[in-house]
Amino acid sequence: MQSDELIRELIERVAGEVGLLIFMLRPNREFTDEQLALELGLEINEVRRALFALYEIGIAEYRRKRDDETGWMEYYWKINYDKQNEVLKRELLKTKEKLEEKLEAETSTVYYICMNGCVKVSYETAMEFGFMCPRCGAPLEYFDNSMATERIREEIMKIEGALKNLG
Repeated sequence: MQSDELIRELIERVAGEVGLLIFMLRPNREFTDEQLALELGLEINEVRRALFALYEIGIAEYRRKRDDETGWMEYYWKINYDKQNEVLKRELLKTKEKLEEKLEAETSTVYYICMNGCVKVSYETAMEFGFMCPRCGAPLEYFDNSMATERIREEIMKIEGALKNLG
């Protein structure tokens, strides 16, 4: 995947469609959330939520200024397009770390699963339950997680490729 596609995917995941819309507008000046809400025809709370989500991952920044007339604080926002690769790299590394932890758990544990899909438990827990589902009473069967571990490995490889492309 290209870094542009990855950054759009990340932004949509953390800030939703509104966040992606704001990012894709590519505003090159400071703006207020009110101005943006008016311009986009959206509720101001939707715009604020998206902007704060972008702020959380480091794509957006703001400065506050008190409005002399109303006494309210105004937020002046800016999108940092120059930080997108840095943010993307950090988020990819976090995801890779979580996948590696999951892979470790999946490969170091033998799992049993309820035939009705109620639970997935370790061998030790299955033994405690007498290999019967604690929810529905159906037998617990050995779960072959080799396909799941293979998918996790593939995802890790994709992330490593994307990280190489980012430099």
